Amino acid sequence: MRRCLTLLALIAPALLTIMLDAAPASAQRIQWFVEVVTDPISQRPLLEAHILTREGYRFQLRRRTDNSIWGQFTLPRSSQATLTSDQLPVYRVDDHDPTDLELLKELESGSEPTLYKIEGRSIQFILWGDARKGFIPPVLRQMMLGKSLRITYFTILGESNEAEITLNRANEAIAQFLRVRPLNPDTDSVEQPTQTFSLVAKRFLELCEDMRFTSNDTDYTNCRQIFSRCAETADQTAESLMACLDFDPTKHAKPKAKDGDDEAGKKDEGKPPPRPGA
Repeated sequence: MRRCLTLLALIAPALLTIMLDAAPASAQRIQWFVEVVTDPISQRPLLEAHILTREGYRFQLRRRTDNSIWGQFTLPRSSQATLTSDQLPVYRVDDHDPTDLELLKELESGSEPTLYKIEGRSIQFILWGDARKGFIPPVLRQMMLGKSLRITYFTILGESNEAEITLNRANEAIAQFLRVRPLNPDTDSVEQPTQTFSLVAKRFLELCEDMRFTSNDTDYTNCRQIFSRCAETADQTAESLMACLDFDPTKHAKPKAKDGDDEAGKKDEGKPPPRPGA
């Protein structure tokens, strides 16, 4: 009996230490991780950054073979809701400007969407067109330095709900996913976003709209044809789209009429749109 009591006295402190350590450890599981997954098409091993919240929401980051980065948001398995394609989700990191995925629809040209995909409780969507080695896309930079990611989603029943996803350890996980160094919250800041594909497209379409009521009826049509031809090019990035359109949102405001534009427009009427950059 004495030997048992002595053994219990020795074991008890260790058991208490394990129990105390286990409580905070379980709380720390709600954080971002990096996992090696197999690409279903190429069968190549790929890194994936992801998190599963206590409520059952899942968010994943994946890189495709064309260097595009996609996000995937999934509702809890216990949820009976189904996401709708009538209104795509809106996501926001902390107090930064929200991103409405409805903008992706304006960039689609065919009948089948290529920039997003909805399957029941899950939606996949493009975050960045071409993330080359060492580059941190602006939204991922926000996530690496942020506290929470809020996603407003809509169901086929017309309901609107919000999921809050912690960015605990997102800095380290996303850095490993991108193969870059983690950011330093004390010295690094969220830079102003560079030109994104969606921003370039949006600004150029606004320029086209400005041409709708000009004296030359073909201006608007030509502008839209140029945009369609450039936007439909495979593996298009923000930089290559600007080059194709010969358009930079930071330098172009509303189109300014030049002397002789009306006469030139009449001569060009009926001709195919000029090659961008020509």
